[in-house]
Amino acid sequence: MNLDTRTYSQGIAGEVLAVETLLEGRPKYFDPAAHRQAGDEQTRYRDALNELQLPYDYDPADTLADYLNNVALDVTWLSTNSSRNDYRKTRVEILRTCGGPRCEIIRDSLDGQIIEINTYDAGQPVDSIRVWAPILAEQLDDLAAEMGPQ
Repeated sequence: MNLDTRTYSQGIAGEVLAVETLLEGRPKYFDPAAHRQAGDEQTRYRDALNELQLPYDYDPADTLADYLNNVALDVTWLSTNSSRNDYRKTRVEILRTCGGPRCEIIRDSLDGQIIEINTYDAGQPVDSIRVWAPILAEQLDDLAAEMGPQ
């Protein structure tokens, strides 16, 4: 595995976690100039805005749509409903290849609340990172149910 590929994968994982943080919503009384304390809610929110290069007055309600519109080259939506129960299976494949190797961000409802980032070199998978992002996973599942073939 190429070190640059690993670094790129980790960068995309950082973006996914930043999207998750913004989807949690703006902290009450958010003050971007407030004193930074490692792990506090305001610092995590400010760091997420910085990671995605967004202004401090950004409306987090637009996070998922903006992220998909700004970085996704292609999105594949798949959704099926089970006839035996009310379970819905979804899969979302986001092609993310801006300024680096081919990268796919995968959401599969069978993976629980996990988002998987797969990076390729010369068409071969070379790196995979899995991150826990329950809010993003749920929102992608909901969109897949609306957008994907039934």
